[in-house]
Amino acid sequence: MTETTTILEKAGIGGYEEYRIPAIAGTDRGTVLTAWESRKETGNDWAECHITVRRSTDDGKSFGEPQYIKGTVPPEERITWNNPVLISDGNLVHLIFCQDYEKTWYTVSEDEGETFREPVEITETLRNIPWEWNVCATGPGHGILTKAGLLVVPIWLAMGKVHERKGKLVRDHFPSVAGCIYSEDHGKTWLPGFFTRGVENANETTVAEMASGKLLFNFRNERFERCRVMGITQAVPTKLETVWSETQLPDPTCCGSMESEDGMLYFVNCANHDMNIFYAPRIHLTLYRSNDDARTWEALEEIDPCGGYADLAIHENAAYILYERTVNGTIQELLLKKVLLKIIIKNIIFLLIVQKTVNCLKM
Repeated sequence: MTETTTILEKAGIGGYEEYRIPAIAGTDRGTVLTAWESRKETGNDWAECHITVRRSTDDGKSFGEPQYIKGTVPPEERITWNNPVLISDGNLVHLIFCQDYEKTWYTVSEDEGETFREPVEITETLRNIPWEWNVCATGPGHGILTKAGLLVVPIWLAMGKVHERKGKLVRDHFPSVAGCIYSEDHGKTWLPGFFTRGVENANETTVAEMASGKLLFNFRNERFERCRVMGITQAVPTKLETVWSETQLPDPTCCGSMESEDGMLYFVNCANHDMNIFYAPRIHLTLYRSNDDARTWEALEEIDPCGGYADLAIHENAAYILYERTVNGTIQELLLKKVLLKIIIKNIIFLLIVQKTVNCLKM
């Protein structure tokens, strides 16, 4: 068997109408940690949400009960706790998230995600960025721990028009810029990194460390190109250097996820590049790989003919993909799929050999 699938949540069950915005991280001891937004309403980024964490100690086959980070709020308030980001760091697990898209919070676990410290606000880090904003959002998905020991968290900011929705003042998510914050002391303090200039409405972003030690940032593309936008920084991500539209990686304006392992880069996202509609259906969730520091990419396997937002973790030659399953425009489930990479690669090699044999017989 090349893969296993676990359903973590189903829409409308467990006291919430929708489960969205997945994040996943694996610890050195093999614990699988997942996080997401548990929403009281469907189809509303500004709904009352609770940041939810569940953990598995049997390789993702089963999960413990949900724990809600910052989840108890007075009944007269409708707070949106949004955009969780997980980072595994030795015996620590870091969790960064936002409140009402205007404040950023940080907490850490020292026991494999069983408990988390009281969150502390780190919004002031973003006040030092020379760009006026009224919307902030981390990730979503996972951040990274670099070989040099930096914690790097993708983040995006917007200066959106303010309007009222269901009795709550909300703000549009455009115009926007994307970039990162980082920590040199395992989360004790945070510094602002680069933020995009010239990438139209860059927002949800994922990051991975390249074999060269540089950092590769992979942006959701709002430019109607139907592909990802990529950029590279040095090991300390204070300046975005090379930027390009990556036509090898389709993007229906969705949130994908990238990871690096043993000199390889992996990326998962929906593979619909329909040019007839701006927000194309999020279908054909697909896993890609690059073995040459993002110069070329190959599709390894279609994870699901449906799809949605996804986050990716690579551990011991397996890909763990936590994703939303959208059917007919409705997010119905939150699933974890484990795919054995060695078996995928063996299958690809076998198919190449078969194709070469067929071509030779035709000669």
